Amino acid sequence: MSKSEASDRRQFPRLRESCRIRFKRLEAGGAAAPPTPALTVNISGGGVRFQSDEPAQAGELLAIELTLPEFADPVIALGRVVWCESRPEGGHELGMEFWWVGWGDDGAQQAVSGHIRKALERS
Repeated sequence: MSKSEASDRRQFPRLRESCRIRFKRLEAGGAAAPPTPALTVNISGGGVRFQSDEPAQAGELLAIELTLPEFADPVIALGRVVWCESRPEGGHELGMEFWWVGWGDDGAQQAVSGHIRKALERS
């Protein structure tokens, strides 16, 4: 699926917010590797778009740790890579669909969505 196809299907508002994240691949051998640092381009209750030096394949499962300004603890999310494109200036840009979001609390995805809605209302 291309970026434009993915943007046509959006169900959640997107917030252009840059924050540092770390991700790990969940497939064979990925969990043993150190986390890969990345930087978000935008985030929604349904997923995240981020930049990384490392590519990922569409369909690949990732675990990410997000540090968001309104949350005391990092948010952990599991998801599936929807698309990955090379950037002309180097590195890669990826779109990931959330499958599960939390930090020991089932309301974490709603909390992330609420954070985004509040930020959009302020702008």
